[in-house]
Amino acid sequence: MAKDNKENKPKKINPIVATFGELKQVSWPTFGQTMKRLGAVLVISLIFLAVLIGVDSLLGFIHRELFSFVTNNDIYFQAAQIAALIVAIVLVVAAVAGVIAYKIVKSKGRKDI
Repeated sequence: MAKDNKENKPKKINPIVATFGELKQVSWPTFGQTMKRLGAVLVISLIFLAVLIGVDSLLGFIHRELFSFVTNNDIYFQAAQIAALIVAIVLVVAAVAGVIAYKIVKSKGRKDI
């Protein structure tokens, strides 16, 4: 019995040797492929930056206009404040509708979402 236990023990593998063995199996991209991927990442990052700047500007406008009555000492809303309030309400309704739609699709049993 003791002999069987010694024979069934897994061999200890040196992690450095195993790492180099794995690296030999990797197919590395060429310089051209790397540059194409870098370009795609840069374009997507710039698009995402533009979207974030737009959302930040919109939310800044809403905040500035909705809370400017505190500094103006006016009780009545002005046109820009009403527009900001409408946009804020639309954003909240869109977010709630998105969550509801997600829950409905998820409850239908779709696995890809």
